[in-house]
Amino acid sequence: MLMRRPSSSWHSLRGRSSVARVSPSVAAVLAACALSACSSRSQLWEASLNDMEAKIDRKVACDAATTSNTARESDDPNSLVAHLGEIERASDEEQARMIARGIDAAVQSESDAEDDAGQDAAVTASAEFVLGVSRVWHLAELVAAALEANPATREAWQLARAAAAREQSALAAYGPDIGVKASADLSTEPGLSNSPSKSLIDTEFRFAPQVYLTWVLLDFGRRDAATDRTRAELAAANLTHDRTIQRVLYEVERGYFALEAMIGLRLAAAQDVESARSVLEATEERLILGLATRPDALIARQSYAEALYQLEKSRADVFVAEGDLRTSVGFSANLAIPIDATPEGELPPALAVGVDGIIDMALTQRPDLAAAVLDLRAREADIRRAEASFMPQIDFGGAVGPGYYNFNVEGLSLEGEGWELQGRAMLGGSWLLYDGGARDAALAQVHAQRSAAAARLAALRLDAENQVWRAYFELQSNRAQYDAAKALVMAASDSFDSVRESYQLGLSTLPEMLDSERDLFEARAQRIQSRADFLTSSAQLVFACGAGAGEVVRASDR
Repeated sequence: MLMRRPSSSWHSLRGRSSVARVSPSVAAVLAACALSACSSRSQLWEASLNDMEAKIDRKVACDAATTSNTARESDDPNSLVAHLGEIERASDEEQARMIARGIDAAVQSESDAEDDAGQDAAVTASAEFVLGVSRVWHLAELVAAALEANPATREAWQLARAAAAREQSALAAYGPDIGVKASADLSTEPGLSNSPSKSLIDTEFRFAPQVYLTWVLLDFGRRDAATDRTRAELAAANLTHDRTIQRVLYEVERGYFALEAMIGLRLAAAQDVESARSVLEATEERLILGLATRPDALIARQSYAEALYQLEKSRADVFVAEGDLRTSVGFSANLAIPIDATPEGELPPALAVGVDGIIDMALTQRPDLAAAVLDLRAREADIRRAEASFMPQIDFGGAVGPGYYNFNVEGLSLEGEGWELQGRAMLGGSWLLYDGGARDAALAQVHAQRSAAAARLAALRLDAENQVWRAYFELQSNRAQYDAAKALVMAASDSFDSVRESYQLGLSTLPEMLDSERDLFEARAQRIQSRADFLTSSAQLVFACGAGAGEVVRASDR
């Protein structure tokens, strides 16, 4: 049966997402990281000390006076170039202090953003806002909103309604057509006359309103075939609507998990900045004691800038992921919908059924597969209708109604007027014997369309099996990767702490320190990304088999 659609509307949702401001110090450090990444570390060692200092200082340091400028001015490259002259004249100690202040400002702004997530991510409610839009959204709430707000669900619903109307039209062909018609006729013609020089005129007027009826009594299966086709199309449209809902839910889940991962990566990038700062502090202490060289300090500064660059990049990735999630839900791209991101929340349970069982489930309950089967049935109904067109058709027709007449025959001195009941009934038929091959061509066309529908069904079946197969093993692999990533983070963190202590005591070198730092950064990112991949592959497996929430896990109980 045709499903009811919720009546509430989300069309009025509007809003603007908040945009984080970037200080001039941070912008200068970002430029340093982007430009210094173009040169390998070996080139830095080969360059002279003076060239290296000039390169790092021009691209990393920023004049303290620029901190009072607005974020818009810091985004202007001309503003940065205008202060290069002052930056070149600053001392090494002042440059180091400015770098530290830029890092501190970035970390502090990140901490403030996390403390006030609801206020920073949401804009002030306006007259266009629906009450509660600026609150924190959970995944279940976003999914419920997408069912109404996403245009794809509305399109599929309207197509299902159109299919229901076509079925009703096909059923109406079994009944008669009843209507009203009327005709009037006025005629004049020469009449009889006794004098050759005199012409008489006979006149007659008739008016006949009638109720008519036409009814196809026998068409050898034409209407039956048309009804079967429209019923199959209606069922297929309903199943397509169901599959559209499943696709929208999967896209929302995928966007939600992606945004959750981007938020986690942003937090990890802030931690990376802290770690990079500890390395720079340790290097500068050793430089003061004469245990490190000036190139070591410059490379540590470069590591600072790289960490800060990744922090700013992760913030941009969060905005992009927010836009993708809003689009998948059906909201405007600038509507603020802060989510309840819980990177370490509960994960789906392990699968209790093998891949073969899930494939069997997909083949029996995926709506798009069932819709393809019904499309094949509709094409078979077209074949029956085309074959029935070679047979005759028997019709019944009739009309009844009062008739008014008024006549005058002057030659015979006859005249009269009045009403009379008129009626007629007809039972007839028709049989097209030759049409130049048009019906043969139409029959060949529907046979080809039926074969094409069968091929589409076979291809869709193979694709469904492959989707389940790929999603199943990706899910298994992503779960193992996530477990390994958690252990890797612990090992990398312990290794970094150990190497940092050894470096402070002069027992480790700077390259070893940077390598352990880089390993810790990568381990944090891998843990967050592997968790998002695991959650996404879980949703993908549910979507691939066309199941509801939890049905894949409970499949072994059937």
